[in-house]
Amino acid sequence: MKKAFLTSLLLMLPLGIHANAQDSMSLGIGLGYQQKPYAGDNADWVPLPHFEYKNGNLFIKGLKAGLYLFNTPTTKFDAHLRYDSLNFKPSDANGALTGLDRRKSTIELGVGFQHYFENQVFISTEINGDILGRSDGFNIDAGVGMVHQINDHFKVIPKIGGVWSSKDHNDYYYGVSGSESNRTGVSAYNPGSSFTPYVGVGTVIDATDNLHVFGGAQIKFLPSEVKDSPMTDRSTLSNFAIGVSYSF
Repeated sequence: MKKAFLTSLLLMLPLGIHANAQDSMSLGIGLGYQQKPYAGDNADWVPLPHFEYKNGNLFIKGLKAGLYLFNTPTTKFDAHLRYDSLNFKPSDANGALTGLDRRKSTIELGVGFQHYFENQVFISTEINGDILGRSDGFNIDAGVGMVHQINDHFKVIPKIGGVWSSKDHNDYYYGVSGSESNRTGVSAYNPGSSFTPYVGVGTVIDATDNLHVFGGAQIKFLPSEVKDSPMTDRSTLSNFAIGVSYSF
């Protein structure tokens, strides 16, 4: 599954493309590029649909849906479900890694917080935990960014942050069990918790009142707990997306 990363890039736009709309819906299409950490799993360019909906305190944004528990123009606190697409398919790997067990994507339950300051600097954080029993792990994502309004039609949103991942999460997605090692010859590996810093930027161009061009790019700097896994062969992950949407 190579679609959820577009959602993660668009979530860099802190209150969505239509930040000031109380009730809104937008449909669009994008083109995305994603790298994955696993050896042999090459990056791809893929067409990606985009859907965003808000009605009162209910929202859907790509592969994330939730309810605002506290909702003002500057501060939002929500509970949500989100799809995490990270997965490992042995058929996409090379050599002895093809004999490892599959790691499946999951659905996470989480809470999120966003706050804008008067100078358009914002802070955001999310806590998400696996509810399908894949890893039984959880992640905490926290960052700070700024909405830079270039003109009435164009804004740029740089953001820096990091993701703390629990030991259970890392062990499921990057660890190699003793039984897998005995079966395949791949070295056993048991990582601990980790912190993954990232930098990114999002953009929105309002071509008209209803037509929007959006984009985003992000680089994650993988920690040693991920880089040292025999399943991985990268030290950074780069994601990129661009697309158009129409609001109703």
